[in-house]
Amino acid sequence: MKIKWLQKVLLGLIIAASLYASIQNLIASQDLGSIHDDPVLDFEKRFEPLKAKLPFQRGVVGYISASSVPGAVYDSNNDQGEYVLTQYVMSPIIIVTGTDQEWNIGNLKPDAYKIWSRSNHGQFEVFQFKGNLYLFHKVGK
Repeated sequence: MKIKWLQKVLLGLIIAASLYASIQNLIASQDLGSIHDDPVLDFEKRFEPLKAKLPFQRGVVGYISASSVPGAVYDSNNDQGEYVLTQYVMSPIIIVTGTDQEWNIGNLKPDAYKIWSRSNHGQFEVFQFKGNLYLFHKVGK
């Protein structure tokens, strides 16, 4: 008789734990947002004005983010993901790291941009866009 009672208690605990985990998963999935949200489309819309400003539709453009700026704070996981997304949304333009190209993209929060602009003052014509995006055109090219 004791064994059946213990089995029922253990079964009840398993059911309670499963129910708790299911509710936690439901709550966590609600925090992710709507299934209709499309972060890639949002990223693409963010880059449209910058892409339209380029004087060509095919070519090579440099790219920097906060990780390229000594002393700037950045999230390495987001940094790599945003670089890959930038390559995708700027296609067929080829994106390479650095600012060695005539045209370069800066995906920089204000603090990182301030640090970068101090060390690159006068070397680039800067076009600022919403969403912490910059287009740098080398002066004298």
